[in-house]
Amino acid sequence: MVKLDPALLKKNQQSEISSYLIAADEVEKSLGRNREELSRIAQFLKDYAPDRILLLGSGASWVTLYSGYYFLQTCTSLPVTHRYGPEFLADEPRQHGKAKTVAILASYSGNTADTVNAARACRDRGYPTIALCRTRRGKLMELADHLVTYESVCLYTSAMANLLWLLAEYAELRGERAEAVRMKEELERLPGKFRACFAKSEEVAGEAVERLKDERFFYVLGDGAVWGLAYQWGYTNLMEYAKINAACLRSSEWRHGPLEVLPSSPAMVQFVGSDASREYSLGTQAYCRSRGARLAVFDSQDYFSTHPVLAPFALHTVSQLFLIYYCTLHGRDMDAYGEMHIRPYLPGETYF
Repeated sequence: MVKLDPALLKKNQQSEISSYLIAADEVEKSLGRNREELSRIAQFLKDYAPDRILLLGSGASWVTLYSGYYFLQTCTSLPVTHRYGPEFLADEPRQHGKAKTVAILASYSGNTADTVNAARACRDRGYPTIALCRTRRGKLMELADHLVTYESVCLYTSAMANLLWLLAEYAELRGERAEAVRMKEELERLPGKFRACFAKSEEVAGEAVERLKDERFFYVLGDGAVWGLAYQWGYTNLMEYAKINAACLRSSEWRHGPLEVLPSSPAMVQFVGSDASREYSLGTQAYCRSRGARLAVFDSQDYFSTHPVLAPFALHTVSQLFLIYYCTLHGRDMDAYGEMHIRPYLPGETYF
């Protein structure tokens, strides 16, 4: 393991994005606290009987919603659309205005400009809205018809657990009981599994940072249920916190052009899940190894078995630890921003 500044390491372990030390407890607490409200909203969904569920967010909150999308898309017959706020505002098909739609919008702060604007557009279209946020304060909560809060900094794990519980409850009420019950049972087991994989996660993250400590550019690969986490880790972790360059790609797309960079022995981090996309991930991994890529692999099956949709939870700790170790090694304070939260991105924005 590389030598790290203990003071900076401690600070980064307590940064706002760093949740691996409390993720298990917070999932447990928020699901227990919200059980009744989640059941009530699930009953609303059944009674309203939407033609589709529309999931809207940006950044890490878009990634949270991806897991909800992946569950509905692969495990239920419920129609679902997953979009960025600006994408929805720019090109939402007109014919969807004639369908019964319920929108679920996620924002850690409740003030994300793109998501708040999307919520206003949903209201104008007559879409009932459900907001998934940290607290009850913020513009998004003022616009939403229903609200789920997780009351912690665990913007990924707690938010995702609550969303999946809600969608599983709804699927069960619609008669799709087998997958719904399995999902809820696995969500209840998550906290214990989180705690049990801590030592393994430390070991793998430390070894990976030791090998790749001098890299300033990473290709980040993922597919299936873990694609959202890979995307978040590359774009909103490495670039936002480590302040280095990264490119996120689907493992299954690597063969269609990107493999031509392999002679330069690029640094790669691959996220591997346990769903049907796994065979493509393993094929890409084997090819890249054979052609000289310097590869770190975060494989969910190395940590614990769970519902395939929940594979990102298995990789949460190891991926956060790699980020914390890497940032600390290079002297990065993970709460120090130079652009985001400092300068308005668009004229007139008060939160960005």
